[in-house]
Formats: sequence, structure tokens, C-alpha cells
Amino acid sequence: MRRIVSLLYFFLILIPLWAQQPEKHSLQFDQLPLEKVLQILSQKFNVRYSYLDTHVAAENITLISLDYTLQQVHDAIQKQTNLEVLKIDDRYYSVVIRNTDDCEKIECLDEVIVRGLLTKGINKTTEKVIVYPQKVELLSGITDADVLQSLQQLPGVISPNETATGLHVRGGSIDQNLILWDGIRIYHPGHLFGMISGFNPNVVDKVNFYFKGTNPKFGERIASVIELQSTEKIANQTEMSFGLNGINVDVLLHTPLIRDKMSLQVSGRKSYTEWLQTPTFNQLAKKVFQNTDFKKFDSENQFRYQDYTLKLNYQPNQNNLFSLSTIWIDNYLDFTTLDEINTRKTDLMNIDNQGYSLHWKHYFTEHFSQNLLLFYSVYGFDYVKNQRYTNDDFETFTKLNRIIDSGIELNFSHLINNQTSLEYGYQLLGNDISHAFTNANQDWSLILNQKHLYNISHVGYAQFKYNHSDWLLQVGTRLNFYANILSHSFEPRFSLQKTFSQYWLGHLTYEKKSQIMSQIQESVTNDLSLENYVWVLSNQADYPIITGQQITGGITYKRNNWLLDADLYYKNTSGITSLTFGFFNRFDSEIHQGQEFTQGMDILIQKSTKDWRAWMTYSYQNSQNRFDNLNENQYFPTNSDIHHALNLSVFKKWNRFSMALGWNWHTGKPYSLLDEDNQVVSFNSHRLPPFHRMDVSGMYQFSNQNHWKVTVGFSIFNLYNQQNILSKEYQRQYSSLESTFNADYTTQEYTSLGFTPNLFLKFNF
Repeated sequence: MRRIVSLLYFFLILIPLWAQQPEKHSLQFDQLPLEKVLQILSQKFNVRYSYLDTHVAAENITLISLDYTLQQVHDAIQKQTNLEVLKIDDRYYSVVIRNTDDCEKIECLDEVIVRGLLTKGINKTTEKVIVYPQKVELLSGITDADVLQSLQQLPGVISPNETATGLHVRGGSIDQNLILWDGIRIYHPGHLFGMISGFNPNVVDKVNFYFKGTNPKFGERIASVIELQSTEKIANQTEMSFGLNGINVDVLLHTPLIRDKMSLQVSGRKSYTEWLQTPTFNQLAKKVFQNTDFKKFDSENQFRYQDYTLKLNYQPNQNNLFSLSTIWIDNYLDFTTLDEINTRKTDLMNIDNQGYSLHWKHYFTEHFSQNLLLFYSVYGFDYVKNQRYTNDDFETFTKLNRIIDSGIELNFSHLINNQTSLEYGYQLLGNDISHAFTNANQDWSLILNQKHLYNISHVGYAQFKYNHSDWLLQVGTRLNFYANILSHSFEPRFSLQKTFSQYWLGHLTYEKKSQIMSQIQESVTNDLSLENYVWVLSNQADYPIITGQQITGGITYKRNNWLLDADLYYKNTSGITSLTFGFFNRFDSEIHQGQEFTQGMDILIQKSTKDWRAWMTYSYQNSQNRFDNLNENQYFPTNSDIHHALNLSVFKKWNRFSMALGWNWHTGKPYSLLDEDNQVVSFNSHRLPPFHRMDVSGMYQFSNQNHWKVTVGFSIFNLYNQQNILSKEYQRQYSSLESTFNADYTTQEYTSLGFTPNLFLKFNF
């Protein structure tokens, strides 16, 4: 934190606060057609605009008689219409529909297929879903527009362990999601063992969620990409927000440093659970720490978390934009218990993820631009469990996991003409990963597992995009070379979109991906079931490179405020290992390699009106895996195989008050059975009972007073307090030296979160 404060002080002291006064003209419009407004602006400010007649034809603008800068008029246009004015250079501007696919300058080839998917603030293109957290109206059971929980409302995305970060996308595992914050790789994206996301939703400007036909500039994971972006806006006045809910407080400051050239955004969010344990926290803690000795938290036995971000945006001219970003996500647990025989047990855990990135956008011309990114990310997991029986009699278990991730990316975008573009680039990525488990007492010390690996990857990629009439074609490829293991991966990507009529649209996508980093379930116990994994790096022996392919075909139908969006897909994955799934066999220490396939269907049906919206999502999934010399080499369900998942939701708005109600149902997870010799007798042949839960949220927004905006609201998770069994797990016991070599397990059931209320209050000024 001191580094952030020092950096802020440095820029505040050394940067001159001077800028040239912008040109102003006296203007007054009374419902004047936008096309006429643009003509007047062109004459008075000596600028030029490009736009489609159909976009501006029905728009009218009103301005009271005042002196306005050009930017002030543009702000008024954007406020009164659904259009955005994009600056090309000092003289040329483009007027486009707001929230199109990540348009930079005039490069806007991707057409948004669906606006208001589920709710306002969520849009969809062929290859991704775009979430604008500040514009999302309200989703059931979600407080403060949690960005990762919001994604779980989409079909094909489910969290079987009922956490915000436990996203399984179309059968993929959690570690198969690439999570980026301004280009920084994030390895621990949550707080409170994943119950809430580690990203302050007030800071996130946009989330790009890729899950099919992914742009080849993204790799490293095979399931999905969650790209979180903070603002690149240069603030022209100081803006602040303050928020409070049942577990944390947050603050955000965005202030100009040099007028129209440089601004700084700083945010902080911190739990107050070490001082006050609210009903919200108690319910979350009850769910997270079940089957452990962590029963009552206070100022001495505490769990706390925090996250901080800083971003400096500098735009010296219209052709260059520099951004410096940093993020720190931290979780800390300190708990001590004393049992009936005076055994003192202490658990200390610290998980933190910090990262830095420097981003430079440069426009050579209005048709040709570059993006340069440098990033550095560090992840650390430290856990120590100490049991002291007497002063001279103790037992200690230690778990360490470290990741250092850094790289440089150079990207070029070339708009060849209004229909064709080409994007290509190079990436140099470095990974350094280590982990260690030790068990010790007063007489001996034993390293249970230890490994340290590193790799350098060279990546080249390109994507060609062609948009003509009713067709949109995207063809690309990504080539990875892993220097330390002398291996490579060729990854073609393909997306084809066809508009059949005013109401019907179809698409077909194919992608191949690979990843050299993955999580394996540890074969030791740490009393924290949500953190019983470690990150490892592929070495082509124990941990091979994981590769996956996916083909998707779908349709979209829009008419009279009705929406139907449906996909069929098939995925296959190779390079997985039995350690990834935590299968146990007392007499078998071999790491078994295997394959996996998933076939599924995702459906969304939605009806929208001005004041209410209702939708249903349904997902069918059949995920099967097989491993060499396990289960007679036959396929069996994956640990996260959820055959059927259904969500019914409704949103209603009454002036300034709005409510959302949602009901979730899905079939239970599979689990295996062990015999008395701790051998698996049936691989995931049994299933837990079906899961169901109802959530509700409400929000009231007070009218703006002197640039203040106040919002209050509530959420209730699991409204009717349904007790669902989430998983049945086997924990290995280390009660003696003999048990270290001869495995002994206990069976434990984990249940869902009970009735959990939450309140929130937010000030913007």
C-alpha cells in the first residue's frame, strides 16, 4: 500500500497542472434533429463527423442557451441518445451506437446481436458477452453487481460449490478460465474462499466474457476468458463514491491531474469482519468453514480481506494513450482453538494476488493502430496448521504455492476498409511456479511433495475479419511455442455469422486451445475444502499440456420484445490427469492421464418491456472422462457434471424502486464410493439430491440532489432456506507417521449457504 501512496504522491508533486482552455461557442437547441446539430458543430468548431443516416435520423437534441465546449456538446448527445461520439483525431469524429463491440476509433466491425441480455447493461455478440457493471440494473440475490456472480446468470455457466469464483463454463474446471484485470493474470479472484469476487464492481468499466470462437489473441486456458477492464476515461472533474454492505466498505476516487490529458483512479475495499460479525458474514462463514474447528470469529480469531486498485491514464494527444494499472487482492485467516485435552491448534493462512501493467495505445492513422502491454503478476498461498499438545510435543503442516507471471504483448489492428480488418501480434510470456508440502513434529520432518518449474512461451497470432451484407466471417490462428519443454501448439479459430432475416440469425464457431498451467487437488489435508488445490506447470511427464477443442452452432430470434438464443456444442479435452480430479487409491500412486468430452445445449428465452423483464435459461450438459488403467478404461461422469440446470427470473421496476426474483434448480453432482481399504469402488456412479434455491433483490434510487446520487438496497440469498448438499468429499488424515504412508480418509458432506440477507448503501458524488 505504501508503494501506491508513494506513486500517487510522486505524480501529484511532479506533474504540472496546466492545460489550454478549450474553445467555446454559444449554442441553443430545442429538439433540433441531430443531423442538423452535427452540421452546426462542424461549422463552428471546424470538425467533421462520419455516421450512418439510420443511426441519427430519429434523434433530437435540446440545449439551453450557454457557452459550450465541443466535449460538452458531445456529452449531451451521448446523454440524450443511445449514441457515442468517438474521436478519430483533432478534427474527425465518428458517431456510432453506444456499447457496440469494443470500438476503438472508427473500427466497429462487430455487430451486437443482443442488447439487454437478461438485463440492461449486458450485451452479446457472436463470440462474447459484454457486461457493463455500472449499467446493470438488478439481478436476483446479487449485491453491488458482483461481476463474477453476474456471469452465473448465463446459460452454460454454473458454480456447483455455490461460490462467486467457482465458475464451470460448459463443463470446464475453474482453473480453465483465464481471468485478466487490465491485462494482469489473476490466480485468486475471490474473497472469503470465493464467496464474493475480488474485484470492486464500482471500478470495473467493462467485462468481456469469451466462451466460444475466442479471439486468437487470447490463449493460456481452454474454457473461457474473463477480461475485466477499468476505465480509460480522462476525468474532467473529481468523482467519488462510497459503499457499505453487510461485510465490507469500499471507496472510489477518480480525479483529473492534467485537464483533458491525465487522470487518476484509486479504489479500496475492506472487510470489517474482524471488528463486527453481521448476520451476513456469519452465514457465509458457516458455509465456508463447515466441517472445521472455525466456529466463532472475533477480534482475535478473525478472517479479513481487502483489495485495492490504482490506475493512471495519460493522453498527451489524440494518437496516444498510456495507462498504468495495479491491483492487490488479499485474504488473511488467523484462528486458534483449545480442545478438551488442552491441545492448542492454530491455523494461519494468507492468500494474495498482486499485479502491475503498463498499456500503450498508439494510432498511426485512423486505420492502423498498435497496443503494447507489459504485465507482472505474483500469487502467493501460505498456510500453516500447528497443533501443540505440550511445550515439547507438537505437529505442524505447511503448504506453500507461488506463481510469478510476467510478459509483453504487442498487437496491431489494421482496418483495411469498411468491411475488412486484420489483427495480429506477438506475446512473450514467462511462468515460474512452485509448491511444497511439509509435515513435521518434535522428532522428524518430512517433505510430502515439492516441485519448482518454469517456462517461457513465444506466441504469434492473427485474425482476419470480413463483414459483408448478411455475413460476418472471422478466421484466425494462434501458435504457441513452449521453450522449456520444447513443445508447440497450433490453435485455429473460426466464427461465421449469417443473418437470415430481420428476426433470425445463425452462427457457427470452432476453436482449439491449450494450457500449460492447471490446478491439481492435493493429496493432503489442510482443513479448508475450498482451497485443497495447488497450481502446477506442465512438464510433459506428470503434468502434460492440456488441449481442448470446441464446436458450437446456434440461432438467435428477436421479435416484438421476445428473444430466443440457443446453442448446441461439443467439446473434447486431452492431457488431464487423475490428480486434477482427486481420485484416491491406497495402493496406486501413479498419475493417470486421460481425456474428457462434453456435449451440451444452452437455451435462453426472454420477454422484455419498458418496466419489467422475465427470462428462463436452461442448460443440458453431459461431461464424461476416462483415465488410463482406471475404471477399466471406461468413461464416467466428471466431478462437476450437472446434467440439467434451470433458472427462472423476473425483474420489475416502479419509478425509482426495482426488484428481481430468481429461482435456480439443477441436478446433483456425482460422487464416488470408497471401500474399507480406501479404494474407489465406483467412479462417480452416485449422485447427490437435486439442488434448488430462490433469491430476491431490491433497490431504491433517490433523486439526484446537487450532483449526489444515493442508492439503497437489499438481497436475500436462499429465500426459503433450502438445505442442499453441495458435495461429498474425502479428506486424508495425518494423525500419525504411519498414516503419512498408508492413506486414511474420512467422508464429509458440505451443504449450501442458508438464508442470507444483505443490505447495501451507495453514495456517488
